[in-house]
Amino acid sequence: MKYLAVSTNTADPTPYLAEENAQVEDLRASGVLERLLLKADRSGAVILLQADDEGAAHAALSTLPLVAHGITSFAVTAVLDPADLG
Repeated sequence: MKYLAVSTNTADPTPYLAEENAQVEDLRASGVLERLLLKADRSGAVILLQADDEGAAHAALSTLPLVAHGITSFAVTAVLDPADLG
């Protein structure tokens, strides 16, 4: 299932960006992270994930350093591709 995760930063992410980028690449390589976009005002990100369920989506997001350090939090919503509806 696909999930849309929208984050909101509550502190400056700059000190953790190298760590964050490395983990993003790991999630991308594993097939969990399909797309990453940054909010234009740099207040967070929008991520499209592929996960078995919402718990797995949250678990993947929790591996991100910005989440682990309390810099950002995500709202996660299950989404469907209209092409898959038949």
